[in-house]
Amino acid sequence: MEKTITCPHCNTKFDLSVTEVEPGESKYLWIFDNGHGGIIDGVYQTAGKRSPVWPDGTQLFEGEFNRAIVDRLVKMCQANNILHVNLVDTQEDISLTNRVNSANKIAKAAPQKCIYVSIHADAFSDESANGWSVYTSPGTTKSDDIATILFEKAAREFKGEYMRSDKYSDGDPDKEANFTVLTGTSMPAILSENFFMTNYDNCHKYLLSEEGRDRIAKVHFQMIQQVEAEGKI
Repeated sequence: MEKTITCPHCNTKFDLSVTEVEPGESKYLWIFDNGHGGIIDGVYQTAGKRSPVWPDGTQLFEGEFNRAIVDRLVKMCQANNILHVNLVDTQEDISLTNRVNSANKIAKAAPQKCIYVSIHADAFSDESANGWSVYTSPGTTKSDDIATILFEKAAREFKGEYMRSDKYSDGDPDKEANFTVLTGTSMPAILSENFFMTNYDNCHKYLLSEEGRDRIAKVHFQMIQQVEAEGKI
């Protein structure tokens, strides 16, 4: 079986060998997707996808935030011998099609089952919109189980914040959407919307602050730990 593949859009080589991880310590290969582009030479690479410039002069660029969360998850996985891939290890804004194709190629070559986790921050034209949510593709899939675990971890960590859900209309708390990274991937996939960058309180408390970013990364890693421990996906 192929042990190393090269990402077609950024030429990053991914080592899929299990020799880096102690046997039995990692049941899955976690594929992390930091949504949108980052910042190159001081220029944000994605149109839109940013907060307003707040009265204190601060502004959030979503792609930078997404990368900060994935960077934390990568370090946590490395420290705990959990197999993982940083799918977009570049500041470029890689297309959704390329992200999906790369993930599917990794999943085909990997000896473990793969799980896709896409990190985002939410936005809306009405600044009062706030809260946290997680999405899966429509229907009942293994993704629902992963999303439910993450939702429960987030609800506990962010007690008092608005947890946006479909109110268990289909038996689980996640919202459903036909996002490309959810419907085009060949593995269980979830997409988290980690508070609203267009809401002053959400943005400053969680998205711009190091403490908030640490807490957001923590709930995702707690989910990973539980999924790994249960091994039911």
